[in-house]
Amino acid sequence: MTERIGAVILAAGAGTRLGGVAKALLVTPAKRSFLASIVETARAAGLGHAVIVVGPPHGDEVAAHAKELGLLVITNDHPERGMSSSVALGFAAISETDCDAAWLWPVDHPNVTVATLQSLIAALDTHDAARPVVGARGGHPPLVARSIWPQLAVSGDVPGGARMVLGEADMIDVDVEDEGCVRDIDTVADLEAL
Repeated sequence: MTERIGAVILAAGAGTRLGGVAKALLVTPAKRSFLASIVETARAAGLGHAVIVVGPPHGDEVAAHAKELGLLVITNDHPERGMSSSVALGFAAISETDCDAAWLWPVDHPNVTVATLQSLIAALDTHDAARPVVGARGGHPPLVARSIWPQLAVSGDVPGGARMVLGEADMIDVDVEDEGCVRDIDTVADLEAL
């Protein structure tokens, strides 16, 4: 059983499809920022430590909000290198904690439920990762065991990046009925549908 759970929250995107806004600072119908909503949900499921990876052009404002929430902030100065560069920075940082596993959580998935997170914790066992699946569709955030953090921490420099590392891992799929796992907020229409 995993004892300490962390989170690597990815928030280094420029939000260009939403007109150039910081997704972490967008507000849910419950009047909380996407980031605050994620942190609240994760803490309700037993979160120990959380790292957020931010980047230009919204890095400073997202970092300020993240620090108010008690998160460790890591800056990706060159997020244009791709998401794996942020994954690598985040897992290098979370490796310095005493966590045994960590959710890999893109900030544009603010509506995942506590029950889903608990299901992932229960399923992880000796697997490298546990991924929520809605219908036949894989979702976020996968819970990743410490055993593959070293590979993820260098995934920004390898072909295929973090997707390849996770694709080759011993991952268990966990069936959930949680549309928040597969509903990312990328466009104005997505935001309006919340």
